[in-house]
Amino acid sequence: MAFLSTKIKVNHAPAIASPDEGARKRPAWELSERSRFVVRKLLGIVTLLFLWWVGSVILPEDILPGPIAVAEAFAANVRSGVLMTHFLDTMRRIVFGFLLALSGGVVFGTAMGLSKKIEDFIDTWVMVALTIPSLCFLIVIYILMGLNELSTVLAIAVSGFPAITINVWQGVKNVDNKLLAMARVFNVGRPKRFLRVVIPQIMPYILAASRYGLGIVWKITVVAELLGRNTGIGFQLHYWFQLFNMPQVFAWTLFFTLVMLLIELLIFKQIESHVFHWRPATKF
Repeated sequence: MAFLSTKIKVNHAPAIASPDEGARKRPAWELSERSRFVVRKLLGIVTLLFLWWVGSVILPEDILPGPIAVAEAFAANVRSGVLMTHFLDTMRRIVFGFLLALSGGVVFGTAMGLSKKIEDFIDTWVMVALTIPSLCFLIVIYILMGLNELSTVLAIAVSGFPAITINVWQGVKNVDNKLLAMARVFNVGRPKRFLRVVIPQIMPYILAASRYGLGIVWKITVVAELLGRNTGIGFQLHYWFQLFNMPQVFAWTLFFTLVMLLIELLIFKQIESHVFHWRPATKF
């Protein structure tokens, strides 16, 4: 009886490594990603302050005051209470002007994107308004309505309106029509299609338009206060400029710059992280 010998090959399954074994062990001294982000930011600020200090040593103080002189001027404004008074006046004009520009820009931009007839009727006027310098709007409105709070807020709103409108308009034109067609197939009504399909797709454009519009509004507010108001940060800049007090000019300039950074970090960044938390990071 012949026996056929066969060699049986046994394939051993590779051992499955535990997740902890495959992960790279982080040294105790290595910082987390968030800590590295904070360190990079602090290094950038320290470098800027150092270069500023070096420049103030080289140049006279009446041309480039140092960080200490500017900090002393800022502290004097805080102690006297003048800082908060003028800051609140400026912020009130910015808030009202920005809300008017944003609401008008979203309404008209959305209407232009959804309706070809409205687009053909308005787009030329929006483009013309975008090319006109904000200072021209300010001067004309001051001449027509006088130097008062209403004319200041209206000039601020008109200056920011065209840029916001164009951003929202282009966002609506980039809406995915396939999603709208699918919604129509499922008999979704027009109001619900707008809220559930159009609005989520144009939210990034609205946020970008808000950031850009706020920058325009902030700049024209300072100019408006410089030309036609007796309160506000722009008025204070003009006042200390006439006295050629550079520490005060730098103190007010840095103050409203810090306010804009805080608005970006505490408001826009938080809105972006909450509304668009689902978006993955871009990897190039």
